[in-house]
Order: sequence, then C-alpha cells, then structure tokens
Amino acid sequence: MSLIQGIALSGARRGSAHKMASLPRAWCLALAIGGGLPGAYAQAADAPNPADSSSAAAGPSLSEIIVTAEKRSENLQDVPISVIAVSAQQIKDAGITDIRSLTILTPGLTVTSEGDENITTARIRGIGTVGDNPGLESSVGVNIDGVYRPRNGVAFGDLGEIDQIEVLYGPQGELFGQNNDAGVINVTTKRPSSTFGATAEITGGNFNDREFRGSITGPLNDIMAGRLYFGFQQQQGFLQVNDGIGPNTQNNTDSRHMFTGRGQLSITPSDDLDILLIADYSKRDESCCGAVVEYAGPFQGLVNTFASTPLLGGKIGALGNSPLANTYGQNQLLPNSYLAYANQPINQYIRDMGVSAEVNWNLGFGKLTSITAWRDNTESGGNDVDYTGIDLLTFPNEGSANSTDFKQVSEELRLAGKNGPVSWLGGFFFSNEILATRTLALQGSQFEPYISAVASEAGGLGFDPLLVSQITGNAPGATFADTGYNDSYRQDARSTALFTNETYSITQALDLTVGARYTNDKKTASASYNAAGGGAGCSALLNNLGAISTLPVASQQFLVGYGCYTGTNPLFNGNGFNQTDNENNLSGTAKLAYHINEEVMTYASWANGYKAGGFNLSRVTAPPSATDPLGITPQYNTAFPRETVESGEIGIKTTLFNKTLRLNASYFYQAYTDFQLNTFTGVQFVVNTLPKVVSKGVDLDFAWATPLQGFTISGGVTQDLTNIDNFGSASTISDFCGGAGDTACTFRENNRLSFAPLWSGVLAGSYQVPLTGSLGLRSSLEEKYSSSYNTGSDLDPRKIQGAYGLLDGRVGIGALDESWTVEIWGANLTNKYYYGVAFDSPFQYNTIASYLTAPRTYGATLRVKFK
Repeated sequence: MSLIQGIALSGARRGSAHKMASLPRAWCLALAIGGGLPGAYAQAADAPNPADSSSAAAGPSLSEIIVTAEKRSENLQDVPISVIAVSAQQIKDAGITDIRSLTILTPGLTVTSEGDENITTARIRGIGTVGDNPGLESSVGVNIDGVYRPRNGVAFGDLGEIDQIEVLYGPQGELFGQNNDAGVINVTTKRPSSTFGATAEITGGNFNDREFRGSITGPLNDIMAGRLYFGFQQQQGFLQVNDGIGPNTQNNTDSRHMFTGRGQLSITPSDDLDILLIADYSKRDESCCGAVVEYAGPFQGLVNTFASTPLLGGKIGALGNSPLANTYGQNQLLPNSYLAYANQPINQYIRDMGVSAEVNWNLGFGKLTSITAWRDNTESGGNDVDYTGIDLLTFPNEGSANSTDFKQVSEELRLAGKNGPVSWLGGFFFSNEILATRTLALQGSQFEPYISAVASEAGGLGFDPLLVSQITGNAPGATFADTGYNDSYRQDARSTALFTNETYSITQALDLTVGARYTNDKKTASASYNAAGGGAGCSALLNNLGAISTLPVASQQFLVGYGCYTGTNPLFNGNGFNQTDNENNLSGTAKLAYHINEEVMTYASWANGYKAGGFNLSRVTAPPSATDPLGITPQYNTAFPRETVESGEIGIKTTLFNKTLRLNASYFYQAYTDFQLNTFTGVQFVVNTLPKVVSKGVDLDFAWATPLQGFTISGGVTQDLTNIDNFGSASTISDFCGGAGDTACTFRENNRLSFAPLWSGVLAGSYQVPLTGSLGLRSSLEEKYSSSYNTGSDLDPRKIQGAYGLLDGRVGIGALDESWTVEIWGANLTNKYYYGVAFDSPFQYNTIASYLTAPRTYGATLRVKFK
C-alpha cells in the first residue's frame, strides 16, 4: 500500500461513523516511505547546500536555529517551552504565504475562516474560538515583526518575504501579553540587506491562478539600506455558484484578488544603534464565502419549490439548493459537492495598512528596544447569508452598511541585559484600539411566504404560503416587506502592562527563569439597535398571539421563532447600550532547565495567562422564562468575563548523533476557567462561557539530516485531549432533544471541544542534489494528518470532520546559485473534501451546511534572482 493510499483510507469519508483513523498504521507507513525515498517530507530542511564542497566534506548536520520566543535571541534547544520554528527555505518549499497555509508544517495548529477570510481563527492544542463576533479576541496571538495583531484575520493576507515563523505552544502572557493563552505565532520578515539583491517570481495554476511577486533590496548610503516587496494574486473561486432566482450573476466564489506592498528602511548610525522602519499596505477585492449543504433538513424541498414557482417569487427551472435535498432523508449525508447556491452577490473588500518603527540601542549595560506601531484594518461587503438560491436574508453590499474598521496604536519598550549569572529583561507595553462595526440585514421578498409554508407544514396543516397574511390581516408579503435590522457598535480598548523576565544560571547546567506581568485593561462599548421597517413583521405576529395560539404547537414555534428572530425583534428598535469593563491581571511563569550535557536539556515549566473579557457586539436576548416564554427580552448587559489558564509542562530537548538528529518531546496540562465559547444562534454569534476546559497531552517534533547528502526528514505529532469538564449554562445539541416537533434528535459523541483533534501530525522531507556543475534539483513533500474533530460549538455529530491527511508537494530545477528556478507544485494533491466549518443553515431547520476548504490546486512557478 502506498502512502497516498494509506492516507486516503484513513480519511476517505467524513462523518461520525469515520471519526477516527488508525494513526499508528498510517504514521508508521509514512515514516517508512519518508525514510526510503528522496524528498519524502520536511518540516525543518536545514541540510547543507550540496553546492558547498566544504559543508559536503563535513557530512550532513543540522544547523543551529535561533529564535526569539523569550524576547531575546536564543538557540531553539535552550528554550524551555515547546516551539516549532519554520525557516525561510521550508516556507518556500511548502508555498506558505499566510498563517492558514502554515498548518501544513505545524502539528497541533488549525486555522479556519468563517463567513469571510478576514474572520480567521487560529487554534493551538485544540484551544481557540470560532465565529464572527468582533467583540471576541483571539486565543492565539499573532505578532508580525514585533507588532501584536489583535485579530488573527489581519495575518491571513500575503505576509511577504518571510525570514522565519515561530509557533509557541501554551500560554505566553508573561512576555507577549493578554490574548495569548493558547500560544503565539511569531512572524519575522526579511530585513534590508547591505548588498544589492532582487527577486521576481511568476506563478500560474488551476482555477485561473495568476500570481506575481517581486522584491529589491540594497544599500542606500553608508548607514541606510532598504527593501521593497510587492505581490499580486488573482484566482477564480473553487466553489461554483448557482444564482437561483437572482439577481446575483456570479458563477463562482471563494476567489482571490489581492495586492500587497511592504517597504522597509534600516538605519544604522553607529554600532550601538539601529532603527528599522516598516510600512505595508494590502488591498483585497474578493468573493468569500459560499457554503454547501451537507445534511438536508425536512423542509429543504420547500427551498426548491420556492425557487421554481413564479407565483411564489421564483423562476421556472431555478434551483434554491441541490435537487438531491428533495430525496435524501434527514441526517443523511449528501454527496460531496463544490456547488454553492446564492441569489445575492458575495463580496468582500479588505484594506489593511500600518507603519512601525523599531529602535535597538546598546547602552553598554543593556539593550533598549522600542517598537512603535499604528495599524488600520477595514472590511466591507455583502453576502447571501441564507446560503440558498431563494430570497430570504441578505447582508447587502451597500458601501459601509456592512463593515468593520479596526484601528490600533501600540508601543513596547524593553530593556534587557546580563549581569554575571543573571540575564534580565524588563518592559512596558501600551495599546489603544478602536473597533467600529455595522451590520445591515434585510429580509427578502420570499421570507414571509417561506416561513408561512414551513410553519404550516411543521404543524401538519399542509403547504400554506399565506399563513402570516391570514393571521395578521395584511396583504400577502406586506408584513415583512422591507424589514430587517441596521445595527452599529463601537468598542474602545486600552491596555497598559509592565513585565519582567529573569534567568538565573544557578550552575553551568541549571537555569531558573521567573517572570511576571501586570496588565490593566479598560474597555468601553456602545451599541445602537435599529430595525429596518420598524420591526413591523415581528410586531404584527406579537399583536396576534391569540390567533397564533390556535395553531399546532410546532407551527407556533416555527412562526414565532423565525418571524421574531433577534434581527426582527421590535423590542431592540431605537435602543442600545453603553458598557464599561476595567480589569487588572497578574500573570507569571517559572521554568527550570537542566542541561544534562551539551546534547540533552530537560525542563519543567509553569505559567498562567488570560484572555480579556469583553462584550457581545450583537443582539442578545434573555432565555425563555415564566414571564417571557418566547425569550425575546433584550439583554443590554452583554459582557462576558475574562478567560484564565493555569499550565504546566515538562519536556526534553536533544541534539544527537553529531548534530544530525534533533528530537524534542513534552507533556502538557492546561486548565482553562471561563473559556469563551462562541456559539451560533442561527444568524449571529454570541459568546457563552464554559466553567472549565482542560487540554492535556504530548508534543513531539524531530528533524533528521540523513546520511544521504541534501536529504532531510522532519515532522511532529501532537496528541491532545481537550475536554469540556463543565458545560455550565452553555448548550449543546443533546440539550435540545425531546423538544416539540423534534423528529431527528442527535446526541454529541463526546465532550471534546470543537476543532480539537485527538491526534495531529506532520511529516515532511526535502531533497536537494546537484545535477551538473551549475544545475540542481530540489524536491519536497509535506503531509498534515488530523484525526476527527467536531467543527461546531454545539458538538452536533453531523458537524464532525472525519480523519484526513493533506499532501502537498513541489519539484524544482534550476541554477545552483539560485539565479533561476522552475518549479511545479500541488496542494491537497489527493483532493480531500473536508470542512472548514460546519454550521446550522439559517431558517432551514435541521439542515447542516459547511464552509469548504480548497480542493486540489496545482501550477508552476518561475523564480529569478539578481545579485
């Protein structure tokens, strides 16, 4: 059996029946092939250059990796925490341009997008948050060139020329601050060079992919050097679109159309002072994201009825969803499909820009570092948020009607030095953030007859699209005509922190590191709720509850539940909130590292951290009660508490066999209190808290410079059990069992947090060999394996993504001096069909849809380099 066959069997089908593949079998098979074939897999390909005769004579070895995981330059093997470092060559081999593509080389890391690609979530060891709620901050911090990015989505665009990426596992709050309680992704881009150089590359691929990137660097005078990078990508969407009844004319979505520019200026007035100025700008004009129905609910046939019936607002021959939805039963998985349905346009326009200044000044007794930054990220656009070809609900693309603007100013000061056996560091951090967001949602022309038909059929009354009209006495379609909601929010956040970190060398072999951070966070938030059409639709239903009460119970539930969802709730109209939260937090760490010899280091560490509390920037209602059985009373206190974590880790780091094998392992235990769980209500996301979540397991990573010159193998495994120990008031799919009209009750399979696979691993390899005196070959393969995990916060088993493996590869031939290279490449070579996120389709009872990830992509790249 081949590696590809083994992986295909391990992840051939998604769903609860295939929740777990046999990891040892697939993994051992992959290792066997990786050890026997050139170019099998590589996570850390730092073997010597075969064109370098001196290094070839010395034999293969792994070069030292320098990281800044503790805000100072250190050998990776001396850092007493779990860290994966990805080099510039590995990044090129794997085609990494953003944090989502980084997952192919990083065990235990998952990155997903929900709704649009500016809403990107990273998770480490199963810890992270999912969903579109602008008030919710990330659990995994992203730092680019020393500047903290409060939202993961801003790192989804082209990162430019990357020098190194470090992924730090576990809480990092003491040095990196709040909102890093799962880990940190630390990105360093290439700096200006004092010698001239220029690069250019052109890429073409399937889905009409066209890319161009280029850079130039060199000295400007005796004390200044510059680097300029620019990149462009345009790619047709991999999801085909059926536009149903229109007016949408798009035939595909999930596309790329992006431009990025980055300029750097390095100033070195003296040996003791250097200054780095960076300015960047990115613009994206794309279509994202469409969704595909995976499980059809009992009323999916109505969607196609409304699409194809002119008297109901449809068009003859039009489809609202897959025609198979009419024939497949409830909880029956539909065939794989890359066809989405959207009668309204799907657009997103993203602009991201910023400037930063880093100053490093050697004062003799220590080094002073200052990093000052300003950033502005703006997004606008529209989407067909019912994900059908009929006209139910849309976020229209009307200027800034649906938009988010995020501005940030930050300053970090650090003073670090060494006195005798003590390496010390102290610092100050300040940030000020302004978040403004607007949401406009409009019910479509078919909304009223559709909910009428659903309610009547649910209660056994037959097909009746005039039910609402009969109850309210209004003309057909008039009750919900031109209704919706138009809300705006603003949040101001100010954070101030003092931190310190000291390492005391007790002996030559034993080091003790202690650190602490005090943080004050102050947030203010305001909301303005406004109903388009004055909330007339829901008001008309509430004014006729007597007539509604004569209907069957199931009809009542669907009619009021759909007709008075939070967006149409008139009790919000004209109201809002003003809230303030002020938090003080003390976090710290203690680490003990013992060097058994030059090759082996063991360590034990403890750390705590936190993610700041915040506010739901959305409409929140109180749960049903005796005084409010409908559960429509607005809640104007939308705050949720901070999330805290206590973490312990023990590990070993080794560099063995004359520096040809690097092997690291650790055991970790992380206990989270008041974990911030983002839950989807059917139209919007609301944060609930889980009293206790525990993540525990083992990390393993290795790199091997094999005896075959130029051939390296590396990889890693994370075995992680991330369990919800206490659900508190948060609900899961099992909590809805036994409700009226529920004919397809489902139960969660376990208590594992969503997006928390039990096993995650990468295996990679690269092979570089000279063919002639001037010509060389380089090949690489990478695979990421993941066992099954649930993609829904309610743990509905229909949202489980079965075990799967992703295989990427690249082969290039070119000059040994890298003056030119031609490469062919592919991603997801085995064409795995897998969920990004699965969710409940709005207004489509018991229907599960998903945002999909890309199928097989492939192409060719030409690179040239000038020196």
